[in-house]
Amino acid sequence: MPLTNSTDGNYTIRQLKLPLEIEKIIDIADPVYTFCEVMAHLDLTPYFVDDKDCKTGRPKCDAQKLLKVILFAFMEYGMCSLREVEKLCRNDIRFMYLLDGMKAPSFATFGNIIRKELTVSIEQIFKDINAYIFETEQVDLQHAYIDGTKLQTVIAGYGRNPASKTEGKYSKSLLP
Repeated sequence: MPLTNSTDGNYTIRQLKLPLEIEKIIDIADPVYTFCEVMAHLDLTPYFVDDKDCKTGRPKCDAQKLLKVILFAFMEYGMCSLREVEKLCRNDIRFMYLLDGMKAPSFATFGNIIRKELTVSIEQIFKDINAYIFETEQVDLQHAYIDGTKLQTVIAGYGRNPASKTEGKYSKSLLP
């Protein structure tokens, strides 16, 4: 059977329509841009173990990129499994943007980053990120706001103030 160099059957019409830049596909108001802006101002090196003497057979994955992917996945989808994060890296354009051209890592790679590379928990990193946002954006943590309205009244005559309940709930989980 003769070999041919024809590539006529190896593409589809849809491939010709896709833009080459991922940024053109992602909506300008997508949270991934805000996430990247915040993460650009944070130094992530204190969260990783210092292993300059570690030599592996192949180059290691960029741990900071993988941590950003994990944090973004947990921010968007809550506590999801690492297999779901792997699937998001293969299928979601926003995660491809965060990986910046890197091949989608396996769930085991994400697990190794969390178990062996991090010095603190993911929850502690989230608290540090929230502390940074609260400090730079000067967020008022003394009052609970809903649609810009300060809650000061007793609602529905039940004698309880939902603002105090909300404030206590969020201050315990978000503050450092």
